[in-house]
Amino acid sequence: MISLYRNILKLHRRVLPQEMQQLGDSYTKSEFKAHKTAKIGQVKEFVRQWKEYMYTLEIQAKQGKLGRELDESKIEVLNEEQREKLSQLKEEAYKAGGGMSGLRE
Repeated sequence: MISLYRNILKLHRRVLPQEMQQLGDSYTKSEFKAHKTAKIGQVKEFVRQWKEYMYTLEIQAKQGKLGRELDESKIEVLNEEQREKLSQLKEEAYKAGGGMSGLRE
C-alpha cells in the first residue's frame, strides 16, 4: 500500500494545481492513515478505489477537465459519516479551486 500512496502523491504533483494538490495530499494521507487497521476485505476495496481514482485523474488531466459528477446512486449508499466527509471535501475543493475554476460540481 505504501507504493500506491507514493504514486498518488506523485500524480498529484504532476497533474493538480498547487492548491488542489495540497488538498488531495491531505485527504489521501488521512484516508490511508485511517485504513491502516482495516480488515483484508476493506483493504482490497480501498486499494481498488484508489487505483480507479488514479486512472480517472490521469484521464481527466489529459482532457484538461478535473472533477466529475457524482452519481446520485453512489451518494444514496453513503452513510452519514461519509456524506459529511463528502460535503467537507466538496467545500475544501471549492475553496482550493477558487470558486470552482477548473472543477466541475
